[in-house]
Amino acid sequence: MRGPDPDRHRAKFEKWRDASELNRAAFEQVAATFEGAEVLKTSADQRHRPLPRDRRDTRSWVPVALAASVAVTLVAGAAWGPLLSLQQQASGGRATTFATDHGSMRTVQLAQGASLALDSATEVRLENQDGDPVVTVVKGRAQLRFRGSTTEWLVRVGDSEMTSRNGIFDVSWRGEDAPSVQLYAGEARTRPVMQSAAYFVSGEPLPVGRAVRLARGRAEPLRPRYAADERDWPQGWVQYRSVPLSDLVHTVNGYAGKPIILSDPALGSLRISGRFRIVDPSAVALNLGRVFTLRITERPDGFYIDRP
Repeated sequence: MRGPDPDRHRAKFEKWRDASELNRAAFEQVAATFEGAEVLKTSADQRHRPLPRDRRDTRSWVPVALAASVAVTLVAGAAWGPLLSLQQQASGGRATTFATDHGSMRTVQLAQGASLALDSATEVRLENQDGDPVVTVVKGRAQLRFRGSTTEWLVRVGDSEMTSRNGIFDVSWRGEDAPSVQLYAGEARTRPVMQSAAYFVSGEPLPVGRAVRLARGRAEPLRPRYAADERDWPQGWVQYRSVPLSDLVHTVNGYAGKPIILSDPALGSLRISGRFRIVDPSAVALNLGRVFTLRITERPDGFYIDRP
């Protein structure tokens, strides 16, 4: 967009920029870098005039040179694909993709006792970049367990990333809203994926026991609609307090081959508390029938819940 005949490339560029939040963040970072360079180039302030050659300290311009080289690389790669593809190619490592279909879960054992659990309809990429393990949550929900690991793991989701050695936490992203994270135990820090080489930050710590939304490395508190303890979802169990039936049914149907169907949508406003086997829709439906004195009918297309 800063070269000759930019209008000829504008449509393709805007399509790339709007394809994902990560692409947009990459472009904004590059634009800010170039704008800063323009200020330095045009400034007549005595402070920005070069020192005599024998007085220059080469260390002072190394971060700027690195930032400029990163910016040029990003601009050159913008027409060819997302930033994550560039990062993977630059690392020289081979990525391994793990995925689950609707209704299935999977647990993968990683190095040094770490583990990765994939929820229903989830995709996660594991790769090695410059000798360090990197986990990227592409979509869905994953639970990372780094208890006792001597390695610092890097976990990426959207335009944010987390580092942890001993954390246990969920990472969720459906691609529509901002990703969310809940740290259950240990420590983890979050920071933006895109950072200036001259102004690198180590990130902020995640709170334990409270779900947050991630926005370019910043943790923003989430206000839950009901109390929930979902740390045992890899074993098929969750615990809710005063959860609306509509929400519980939606969660269970995420695993069900034969879903639960509320014949009367008004039943969805009823609330219930307890520990639920979310991978067993028939058991959940029967329990709801007993608690609320409802009629449960199993049909070929689902478990129907009706008023008596």
